[in-house]
Amino acid sequence: MLTNKVKTAGHIILIPCEDIRPSAYNIRRVIAADEIRILSESIRENGILVPLTVSSNSDGTYNLISGERRRQAAILADMRYLPCILMDCSEIEALITAFIDNFHRKNLHFLESAQIAEDLRELFTVEELSELTGIPVGVIYTRIRLLNLPDNIKWKIITSEITESTANLICNITDSELQNAVTDLIISNNCSFEQALEIAGKSDSKTVFIAHYKSYKIFRNTIEHAVETMTASGISANISQNESAESITYKITINKLI
Repeated sequence: MLTNKVKTAGHIILIPCEDIRPSAYNIRRVIAADEIRILSESIRENGILVPLTVSSNSDGTYNLISGERRRQAAILADMRYLPCILMDCSEIEALITAFIDNFHRKNLHFLESAQIAEDLRELFTVEELSELTGIPVGVIYTRIRLLNLPDNIKWKIITSEITESTANLICNITDSELQNAVTDLIISNNCSFEQALEIAGKSDSKTVFIAHYKSYKIFRNTIEHAVETMTASGISANISQNESAESITYKITINKLI
């Protein structure tokens, strides 16, 4: 039953922002702050064009199934109510629905969907997950395999434009130093995997590769993601910034009393 705070609009219900709870199995784990800012400007102009999908709780709140990016952008755009489609399903069913909805989308990084698939292995075998989602077993296994990459390389892949096929080639390298060297060369020199491997292979094994990134945005995203990770883990932290034409100044506040 809908609470009296919920407004109906045809088959779409309008729910107060504060009543929508992000799922504990949030599909969108890494969302760039720039991406949210751009989307919020679009929402201010045009509204939310695609409703969020939610399921209801007994206490009158709602669990988000899909639309985390839109939810964050709408809050930034000072929207009070969000257009939603209500689905009657359990949280696990909701997770699978969101997983199917996002698995092949460009706005969900393939390493994020790999982690969700790995999380679902606590409940299903890969074969069962394939049957439930219609995604081939081999595709799921191949994507999960990428989680074996070291965390620093995974973060470089997430914050760059390295494709899934290239990430799989990097995953084939067993030497960690060579993995890092090849990854840095691909990002900083904008070269192919084969070119990076050839350059790294011809270099002395003691050579230290220092990546020269062409954009500061990878480091900007790293700072903002660090604060998001602290907040998600229960640590009270916030970030503010002052941007000019020449520079960006960040101030990070962490509450030690938690």
